[in-house]
Formats: sequence, structure tokens, C-alpha cells
Amino acid sequence: MYNYKHRIRIVKMGVFMTTIIQEKTQEIININPATGEEISKVPISNKEQVEEIVLRAKKYFPIWSKLSLKERARYLRKLQKQIVQDMEELVDTICKETGKTEMDGIVEIFTVAEHLNYIIKKGPKYLKDEPRSVGIFVHKKAYVSYHPKGVVGVISPWNYPFILTAGPLAQALMAGNTVVVKPSEVTPNTTLKLREIATRAGIPEDAFLVATGDGRTGAALVESLNTDMICFTGSTATGRKIAEICGRMLKPVILELGGKDPMIIFEDANLKRAVKAALWGGISNSGQTCIAVERVIVQESIYDKFIELLKQELSQIKQGYYKDEVSVGSMAFEKQFQIVMDHINEAKQKGAQIIAGGDRNSSFVNGLFIQPTVITNVKDDMKVWKDETFGPVLAIKTFKTEEEAIEIANKSPYGLNGSVWSKNIKRAQRVARQIKSGSICINDVLVNYIISDLPFGGVKESGLGRVYSKEGLRAFTDMQSVLVDRFNVPFELWWFPYSNKIKQLFKTFTKVLFG
Repeated sequence: MYNYKHRIRIVKMGVFMTTIIQEKTQEIININPATGEEISKVPISNKEQVEEIVLRAKKYFPIWSKLSLKERARYLRKLQKQIVQDMEELVDTICKETGKTEMDGIVEIFTVAEHLNYIIKKGPKYLKDEPRSVGIFVHKKAYVSYHPKGVVGVISPWNYPFILTAGPLAQALMAGNTVVVKPSEVTPNTTLKLREIATRAGIPEDAFLVATGDGRTGAALVESLNTDMICFTGSTATGRKIAEICGRMLKPVILELGGKDPMIIFEDANLKRAVKAALWGGISNSGQTCIAVERVIVQESIYDKFIELLKQELSQIKQGYYKDEVSVGSMAFEKQFQIVMDHINEAKQKGAQIIAGGDRNSSFVNGLFIQPTVITNVKDDMKVWKDETFGPVLAIKTFKTEEEAIEIANKSPYGLNGSVWSKNIKRAQRVARQIKSGSICINDVLVNYIISDLPFGGVKESGLGRVYSKEGLRAFTDMQSVLVDRFNVPFELWWFPYSNKIKQLFKTFTKVLFG
């Protein structure tokens, strides 16, 4: 086990140690962030090894893509059942390498099972040929068909290593693609465990392959001439680099990036529900959620009552190890721990008020635990308000008018998710329409992600494209428009040779039909 002082030495020597790991041992040392214990050593795939893996997926693509939609759905049903059967094993793996609570791990399994259920039931319907109108050309037939792209590279993050791997994987497989997953170097074991479970479920090995490694491994997957699409979930900075590479290659890409989600609470909101939602939405998974509540925007007239209730609820939240009866776990790795602490400390220095938390939890000497933190009196230039914090921190501002609330919410480069709280549903819907975000909840938080029929993705610097729903499934395909002449007549009126008679006929048709 690593003690805290040893962990600090590792951070200070980070660049040197990473070089040793990559150049000499070619391994990643996987650490439990809650205890400091070493979990495993995982190989780093270099460019040549990544290409070998991609070529295996490419070779298998003609076999997988020729399966019927119902056959692919049957494979995914087996996977769903196997995941549920192996739930305890999966939760244990997830929690050990992320520092999550057991409940957070269970929620990952539940969410994936629900998404799989949707993909299995709706995939064959949404991916089959879809008839389209032919307008006035009644002697024709038109439809759209959806064809798999080929090899999809999925680059998944560390914060929800199971959901954000299994979700894109299932959609891509349902659409007929083969998949190569590059998991985060922070949480590779979860993806390797998923591959084990997929094998037990009978998913062909070369339909779903894994390339473990670091940033160079991911770059090799993106830059490969044999990957046909990239689906990336992670930071806006990395997403921008991937978009630039894929843009040059004209390679389709889905990017689910950062967020700084606003929660607007009006004076007529159900305040007890709003307080509980703010805490769960902002602090569950230690705030390491792309759609976490990070900016709470409260109407001035209820601010004092809101803070009072928030303190009461916060006092009941326990923090600790995943097998204990706790609500909040640790941060996932040292770098993110330091980012969150930097945001908190800068806010203190600039005059913000810390009304709860605000420091490392000293009860856990070897773990990366940050106390659930509430910050008020924040200003626009504070990192905790303008940058993605991605930790167990709520930053709070007040507003007077509806227009002011909307302005505050939209004053961000991000646009992933958000929520509006009011008993006046018409007002809440009116405000929601004016929030610039890919998704929004009314009197709820985060749960839109579990609703599989809702497309998920961001606007502005929060990403490109959508996953889940009809739109998400089809995002993993190439759309082909097909026109059929049903009667196979010898000629068409608009074919050569033209004549004055034909021209006059078309003028008459145009006037009668559209004039």
C-alpha cells in the first residue's frame, strides 16, 4: 500500500516515472485511488500493436456486418444477461479502480442494462430500411437504408468507465460495425472485465477488441487509416485535437466533451426536492460526471432558506470506501484531485465563502478524498465558476429576474446539460427553451441520460454528434438514399429530346401544382 507521502513523491516524479513505465516496462500501474493499493499492471499498446488490432477488427467486419439486425440483437441480449449475472464482479472492478461507492457502481450496471434493453428492442426497427415520401412522383418508390461504417474506434474515459464504454460499444455493434476500444489509462480493468464478460456471452472476439495504453495509444487509433469512425468521451481539449485530426482525414467523429451545467431554481420551486437534487446531481460520483450540477443559480428571495436546507442535508452525507454504507467516494486519480483543490483554493483566495467542506478529507490518509464542498459569493472570473471543476463542489450564485437567470446560465463556453426548477411548468419550459444546451431537465437532474430514447450530446464546446435514441444508433451508420422506379416505363417526360410541347406541359404542371 502507498502512504500519502509516497503518493506525493509519485506526483512530483510523475514525468520521470511515466517515462520508465512506458519505455522500459511498457506497462501502466493501476492504483486504487481510495486506498493507494496497486491493483494491476496493464500493457501499453504501441502504434504497431494498435494497427494489428484494428486490422483484426477490419478483417472480421464483413462477417459481423452481414448478420441480420435480429441476430445482432440476440448477441446483445446475451451480453445484457451476462452483465447482470456478473454484476458483483463488475461492481467490484469498477469501484476498486475509480474509488466510487458501491451504489455508484451499481448505477453504472443499471444504466448499461437499460440502454442495452432499448438498443435490443428498438435497434432492429430504427436501423431497417425506412420508407420516404416521393411527393408527386407516385410511380416511384423511395427509402433510406442504414449501413455500418466499418471499424469504430471508441476512446472511453475514467469517470464512468463501464457506461461510457459499453454504451457506444453496444450501439456500434448493433449498427453492424466492429469495435476497438481504447480505455482510459486510469481505468483499464473495467473494459478488460467487460471483454471477459462479452466472451462468456459469446460475443466474437474480433467484433470487440481492446487496446490498452496511454495517449499515444489513443492517437494511433484515431490516426489509423483503417478506423472508419471515432467516438470519444473526455475533455474538450483532447476532443478538439481529435476533431482536427478526423477533420483532415474526413473521418466521422462523435465527441461527448466537458460541461459546466447550470441549475436554475425559482422561488416557487419545491425547495426540499431541489436541495436534494443539487447535492446528488453535484456530488454523486464525487462530482466526476460530465453532466454534474456545477453552477447553482438560486432566486435571491429564497437564497437563505436554500442554504439552510442545503447545510442540513449535507450534514447527513457520509464519505468513505465503496463497501461501507456511504454516499460519496474518492476522486479517481491524483491529477483530477489537484485540479479540484486548485479551484477551491483559488476561490478562497479571491474572496469566495466556503460554507461546507473545502479541503482534503484527512480521515483517509492513503486516499484521494475531497470533502463535499459548497462555495458561495463566487465571481465570474473564478475557475470554480467558469471552468469544469469535475469534483464534489457546488458553486452558488443568486439572481433576481428570469432574464438574469438565463443570462447567467448561458454565460459559459459549455452547453451539455442543465435543469430548471419551478412549479410553474410553462415558465420552466419557456426558460428551458432559452438555455443553450444539448439536454435539459425540468424539476429533475441527470436522469435524462438514462432515458434511452432521448439523444444525448452537447452544443458549443461540449461536443459534436449524439449517442443513444434513434439518432444515436443511426450516427454509427452511413445513410444511403434509394430511389426505385416501380413500373420501368420506356422513357421519362424530362428525358431527351426536349420539345416546345414538353416545356409548355411542365409550365402548366408547375402552375397547377404549386402556383
